[in-house]
Amino acid sequence: MAVNIPSSSELIEYWDSSASSSEFRHPLPKATVDQYFPAGAAILDMGCGYGRLAANLADLGFAVSGTDTSPAMLEKARRDVPNCDFRHCQNELSWADNTFDVVLLVTLLSSVPLDLEQRKIMGELRRVLKPGGCIFVSDLPLQWSSDYLEMYEKGLKRYGQYGVFDLSDGGITRHHDLGYFIELMNGFTCLELATHEVTTPNNDQAQAFRYIGKLSP
Repeated sequence: MAVNIPSSSELIEYWDSSASSSEFRHPLPKATVDQYFPAGAAILDMGCGYGRLAANLADLGFAVSGTDTSPAMLEKARRDVPNCDFRHCQNELSWADNTFDVVLLVTLLSSVPLDLEQRKIMGELRRVLKPGGCIFVSDLPLQWSSDYLEMYEKGLKRYGQYGVFDLSDGGITRHHDLGYFIELMNGFTCLELATHEVTTPNNDQAQAFRYIGKLSP
């Protein structure tokens, strides 16, 4: 069976074209920030998009940096949120080891279809996060409606990865098996794992999961 591997250029082109129209809606609850983010913490928003969360956190007094692979998203973030440090990074992060107290991954993993690339991201994340630092993840697990199950089967045939599928607007996304996700969080102690409902950028209703972990010393 021939498998189509999405190229990084295809994915970047999609997000560049969506920079002015996408609306990301995964919440970052105030209770989570108050409980787990130290006052004045250095925070990295990986997959920051147009800077939605960075702006909110900067207003709360945090020192916020952001990274994304989409130049167009970063251009909008720098224009709208000038008091944050936004950098274009792909395979490696440009920050030194043990730089950040907190790292956010909000729908980043759904934008990275393949296991290998996700594992590279996690390796870099562990490098720049301080021992004992906090990770906050909000993303999408496998859904169980018939429509999604049909898309997963089509995606498996095309991409060789269950949970990867094509969006109606030309994008490629991924929903995650929670067992795989927990394995991906190797090196972190789970502090919270819960589900909640979200509206996706394509205005679909979906179940999401929220994970909070602590990097082992």
